Amino acid sequence: MLNGEGLGEHVDLASDLLAAGVEVIFRSIEELAIDIGPERVRIRETVNGRDLADFGLVQVFAYHRPTATLLNALADYLAVKGVRAVNVAGIGAPTKLFKYVRLANRGLSIPSTIYLPPRLLPGAYHDLAMRLDLPFVLKTVTGSRGDGRTSLVGSEGAFTEKFRDADHARGFLAQELVPPGGSYFLLVLGGHVSFALQHRSIGGGGLLAKSGWEDATLVDSQSLDPEAQETAVQAATSLGYDIAGVHLVRHWTTGQWCVLDVSPNLPIGSGGYTAEMVSAYSAYLKRRLTDPDQADSNGLLDPDVTGLRAQS
Repeated sequence: MLNGEGLGEHVDLASDLLAAGVEVIFRSIEELAIDIGPERVRIRETVNGRDLADFGLVQVFAYHRPTATLLNALADYLAVKGVRAVNVAGIGAPTKLFKYVRLANRGLSIPSTIYLPPRLLPGAYHDLAMRLDLPFVLKTVTGSRGDGRTSLVGSEGAFTEKFRDADHARGFLAQELVPPGGSYFLLVLGGHVSFALQHRSIGGGGLLAKSGWEDATLVDSQSLDPEAQETAVQAATSLGYDIAGVHLVRHWTTGQWCVLDVSPNLPIGSGGYTAEMVSAYSAYLKRRLTDPDQADSNGLLDPDVTGLRAQS
């Protein structure tokens, strides 16, 4: 039972249920931690360390902060684990945390990511450094709103500084910095990679950049690694996005493609390479409007991703 502390004071309820073989645990939303790794997720309560997947039912009684921030991620995890949920509906805009949980639940590779309750995070530097290595990335759970809160952390002093004058209720994610052997922004339109940029600067700063148009080179999407294209399309599909920008990085030692971000909020019509992006978007609209029920069965390497071929 989450956020049901008042009900937990009624000892008769727990006693009656226990007599029937049902154990009831009351926890606050601020006692949940989320560990996300390549192709795996674990959500646990931090009092006894029990995985929520081990419970038969999870119910939310109230929605004080940061409940709404975590609810999408919690709902997706419980659904994948087959745990019955009561009043745990995925509401609100998709947060970074939700996206990472959904992508990992669907078997996609993402950087190892840790969410800790706001009250526990400030004292967790040494544990995070051991689990994620140094430097690691610290970012807000929700959008950064251009406030510069996504940054590299390489020392305990830098970590502590991030929490001064911060709104802890928003929550932070600590994330592994993937050693980059290539960084790309791929525009997925209707199940196809229709536009691709390669970031020339792939150091830590380049990975943290929001757009990076000025240090990116337009590349032919047909020349991209098919696995990168497939990963981008799977990422967009996993989140239910027919239109999405996907930021991928290739791990320099394993060669595996890792998803850093998936966003439906695209700068089409602004920023760099405007003409090329608008052209790709126009071709997408033509395909969708000509045949709105079209199944994307032609595959990722459909030669008509530019939309130049006449539709029948």
